[in-house]
Amino acid sequence: MDNRWSVHTLAEELMKLLPNLGKNITAHLRDINEEETTMMQVSVLYQIQEHSITASELAKRRRVSLQSASVLVQGLVEKGWIIRTPDPTDRRQFLLQITPEGLAKAETTRNQIITYLASFLVELTDEEAAAAQIFLPALNQILTQHMTVENTPEEKQRALQEE
Repeated sequence: MDNRWSVHTLAEELMKLLPNLGKNITAHLRDINEEETTMMQVSVLYQIQEHSITASELAKRRRVSLQSASVLVQGLVEKGWIIRTPDPTDRRQFLLQITPEGLAKAETTRNQIITYLASFLVELTDEEAAAAQIFLPALNQILTQHMTVENTPEEKQRALQEE
């Protein structure tokens, strides 16, 4: 008898894991930081560091409304973690740039999350860690590929034809 999970079972297990993981990390960050820093803020800071982007580009990348992205951006500006600079190619737009304080906060919070997760992962057996070493990069690659493909069937078909 084959004890391997089907892809459906794997998806169900991921659905159980992800909210629990997020809640634990969020609670840990709240416990160690005087100010509330979220994983989303850290993720956005790293996105802005990689590419100077506008709020509308950030909304598209995160697949959220422009209003949601603008609220997030305004909060990061108020904390001094990013600044808005005029876009030299479009005077109506502003580019978002990370500040040294924002970069330091992103790196500190990222390291805190990694240290926290590592404190649990030490309990994995060598075999479990080896399985994760194969599974997690593969899953990340699949998710990354699907994030670049737009939602409409026509755009998905066009992207497949271009490959």
